[in-house]
Amino acid sequence: MSLTTHVLDVVRGVGAAGMVVDVVAPDGTTASVALDDGGRATLLEKVSAGTYEISFHAGAYQGGGFYSVIPVRFNVTDTQLHYHVPLVLSAYGYSTYRGG
Repeated sequence: MSLTTHVLDVVRGVGAAGMVVDVVAPDGTTASVALDDGGRATLLEKVSAGTYEISFHAGAYQGGGFYSVIPVRFNVTDTQLHYHVPLVLSAYGYSTYRGG
């Protein structure tokens, strides 16, 4: 199935509209998207089994904040599932999880 993300900027209390997010698939192909007005994006329409890496370009979004790029690596084992990987971002901390 697909891979999506959502970035919530808890400093501003809104989705991180315009943040650039890159994803590297297990075969090495890459995609880059800018988050929509709500801070959401579909990164890939279809996933295959293997290790993925999403890079959230937080520094450019925050205008040179503490975090430059936040990498998140995770494994896809069941290609029939939807994978949603959100990021909750503050000025000096972040959290990520497997969403639904």
